[in-house]
Amino acid sequence: MVYRRIPPTIHWFEPPDRVTSANFKLNRGRGDLGLSVYRRSVVTAQQVLEKPDAIPGSRVTQAKVGDIRTLMNGQRQPLQLDVIIVDDENNPGHAEIRGPEPGRLAPAASKVLQELFELL
Repeated sequence: MVYRRIPPTIHWFEPPDRVTSANFKLNRGRGDLGLSVYRRSVVTAQQVLEKPDAIPGSRVTQAKVGDIRTLMNGQRQPLQLDVIIVDDENNPGHAEIRGPEPGRLAPAASKVLQELFELL
């Protein structure tokens, strides 16, 4: 199981509690290789919210790693997503959801990830 932190602003949330697909798109301007997530086996949802870069009022979503790996697009083709461990001593439990090509996710990925992740 992995967590993804969602900021409390309109771009990321549609009131009252619908997470938008914008939360599951890469920020190419930052050079992201994947979508940041946290492994539940290492950190709690509360710890994710207490990280120094967390915006007050953020929420946490969760999904099973196995479900992420089996996601398909609208044509029932595998998206070939994986969860890669990328933690370090300053960010234990950190991982990334990546497609077969680091730094790129299929357009369908953001929508199916939005549907998969559950708000806690």
